[in-house]
Amino acid sequence: MENRFNDLSAKEWLPFQKSFSIFKDKKSLIRDNLLFFTKPSLSPTPIVTAKGSSDFERMVKTQAKNIKISYSDEKDISSLDLICMDITHQLNKADNFESVNKILDHSVQWIKETSSSLNLRKFIWILAQNVFIDGVFFPAAWELSNRMAKILCQKDEKIICLPDQTGTLVSLYFRKDHRIGDRTTALCSSLQTAWIKMKHIPGVHKIPEWFILKPKPRKKQEIQHPAKYPEELVRLYLENYTKPNNIIFDPMTGTGTTQVEALKLNREAYGIELSSMFHHIASERCTQIDTDLNWEIVEGDARKIKNIQFPKFDYVITSPPYWDMLNMKGAETQANRHYKGLKTNYSDDKNDLGNLSDYKDFIAVLSNIYIDTIKCIKPDGYMTIVVKNVKKKGEHYPLASDLTEQLLPHVPLVHVAFWCQDDLKIAPYGYKHTWVSNTFHHYCLTFKKPA
Repeated sequence: MENRFNDLSAKEWLPFQKSFSIFKDKKSLIRDNLLFFTKPSLSPTPIVTAKGSSDFERMVKTQAKNIKISYSDEKDISSLDLICMDITHQLNKADNFESVNKILDHSVQWIKETSSSLNLRKFIWILAQNVFIDGVFFPAAWELSNRMAKILCQKDEKIICLPDQTGTLVSLYFRKDHRIGDRTTALCSSLQTAWIKMKHIPGVHKIPEWFILKPKPRKKQEIQHPAKYPEELVRLYLENYTKPNNIIFDPMTGTGTTQVEALKLNREAYGIELSSMFHHIASERCTQIDTDLNWEIVEGDARKIKNIQFPKFDYVITSPPYWDMLNMKGAETQANRHYKGLKTNYSDDKNDLGNLSDYKDFIAVLSNIYIDTIKCIKPDGYMTIVVKNVKKKGEHYPLASDLTEQLLPHVPLVHVAFWCQDDLKIAPYGYKHTWVSNTFHHYCLTFKKPA
């Protein structure tokens, strides 16, 4: 099969497939994107353009020349194959919300005008970053992504990890299609509006902005769960956000990872689990821990948390189902689990969030569970949600940002960290045809309830 997308071999293609990468330098980052999203061997030669600092525009022009594609900065160019934009230098200088908002407005306007010259099914790459305004986190990259998704098809979000865990950049990707995308009609509103309304709480956090965890192999009972998050991750957050004898909660307990680690660290542990099978496994695991501390896992629906008598929580850490992705057929992982006689979904219960087929309904139900959970947290208590974005039938659904948008009117977002996985097998999705990345990072969203 001929590679109609670019001139890369499989060995060169696969590294770009990961949804995160470690930053080397901006020149390498530009070159990687130019090589992936253009095909120099084509005739006529692909044409790219760039917008950003003078250094960024110069580097794009130089790298384009090096790989033998054309660069144009003409305003009336009629045919473009890739648009590159870097607004990190501007966001770094912004010291108030008005200046950030102005940067985003100008960026969207320039893209809107320039994309009229972009050829069909060609890409736009925007390098951005989230920012702190007066010590308060503002998801500027997500806000830009929401605005852009109203005019172009949102395809992906890639995390660029700066060396020594000093921070992250965000590569946003959009494609010019006949349609914008299903997500636009579902959510895609404004993080800005929600952020302005919330009570701002600056904070200091010891957890780095990105980190790599290699979880130990799961035990026989734990492997029954198709999407368990690791003990190492829970322990990292418990050690940073809680103290001995604090009360810990997880509204979607699964096999009891949150409760087990809480008890091991001398914290009280509570939870809710819908599945009888996983409720039994979680309870058994907690029973095996030698402790005098209180713990309880209720078998039931997290939507009914208001009707359950729990003590007020100091800290909540949880990971929701990633929509109905476990019900999608044909995935290699799912086939292997089926062959081994393991569960391939959370449950067959109609009340299970993992069985909701409509994305908008899923976000609404999930958000309401978390909003009710927030009401049960003590003032100054925290909640961490571990989640990753979803790709389904060619569409990109930014679950992390959509969920944040729904929660911001109720509780401030104070920290975002990225759990990166580098021990997973890379699949050549879209090879020789289009780009569909392997989602190898999770968003660890931490909210703080005001006093």
